[in-house]
Amino acid sequence: MHNATPAKLYPFWQLMLINIRPFFRDRAVLLWTFGLPILIALLLIQAFSGGSHMTPVNVVVMHEAKVDAAWLKAMRQDPLVSVTSLNQPESEALEQTFIDANAEQPIEHPSDLLRTLQSQLRPQVYLTPNSMFSTHNSDETLKARNYLMHLKAAAQDQEVHSSVISIKGYRYTDWLIPGIIVLQILGLALVSVANSLVSDRQNGFFKRMRLSPFKRRDYIIGIVLARLFLLVFQMIILFVAFNLLFNYSLQGSIINIVAVMTLGSFCICMLGVLVGARSQRVEVSSGISNLLYFPLMFLSGIYFDTANFPDLLREIVSYLPTTAFLDALRLVANEGADLASVAKQLYILAATSIVFFIIVYLCFDWGDEKA
Repeated sequence: MHNATPAKLYPFWQLMLINIRPFFRDRAVLLWTFGLPILIALLLIQAFSGGSHMTPVNVVVMHEAKVDAAWLKAMRQDPLVSVTSLNQPESEALEQTFIDANAEQPIEHPSDLLRTLQSQLRPQVYLTPNSMFSTHNSDETLKARNYLMHLKAAAQDQEVHSSVISIKGYRYTDWLIPGIIVLQILGLALVSVANSLVSDRQNGFFKRMRLSPFKRRDYIIGIVLARLFLLVFQMIILFVAFNLLFNYSLQGSIINIVAVMTLGSFCICMLGVLVGARSQRVEVSSGISNLLYFPLMFLSGIYFDTANFPDLLREIVSYLPTTAFLDALRLVANEGADLASVAKQLYILAATSIVFFIIVYLCFDWGDEKA
């Protein structure tokens, strides 16, 4: 009776060690596991968090006599602004074209004047006495319009002084790092788990298990727990590295963060088990894993905000496990949200995990099937 509990735990422990030891023995695996996410974070933060310099602004002025004189003078004197004025007939024709245009439907037959302006000047802004028109919806155009409004305020002695402030949890760095974390979990829990299962199946490990005291469920539980252990170890190292390199710190409760990461990691691990459930060759499991990996990476908002997606697509991707995982992690880690605030995401992860488990239980190939 005294040895009953150790006997039950022994298979899980041994099967966990089988999957954990190779990770620490291979230096290349350690390099890619810890070096790659830090390198990606360095490159992206360097590329996007510093902002961009103001580019020259091309302005086409219609009805020049009716435009505020002080503003027009300030634009002409500013070295970053290039002003092109149109005569009265050109102004009236072009303004009517813009008034009749619809933002949802492009101008199908632009006039020769509009074609010439677009090809030669590439203006960011067309200016009338009462309106601004832009032919591109981009950050560059938005900056140009804001810059012109800044000049107008200065010319009318109403200049608004602006500056950039930094708030922990809301910087680009803070937004990006949870995405890098989820990306690493996706790679380790999806691709690695699936390939490990198929490799063991190809090497006859499952058939040898039938001659051992191990039960089949011990293997699945062991490999999932091993990946969870490796993920915990990896996340601790990465969070320490991100804190030292980027001054990143967790804003929420450690318990809430651990709960979200545990449930999210388990869900993705079960997805990896599902991929490897029936695959007979590593090439097949790798192909399926990549087929899932890249859409999940791009649609989950790891590198860019899903708020820019169309409403229908945004609603669909919100039910992806990686999207729910990442949204919940960003809220609890960066904004200090409690678990009640991310209940929807946790329900999605829990329900998806249960569905994956049921499918795995029903269709997993242990090598008993005859070829």
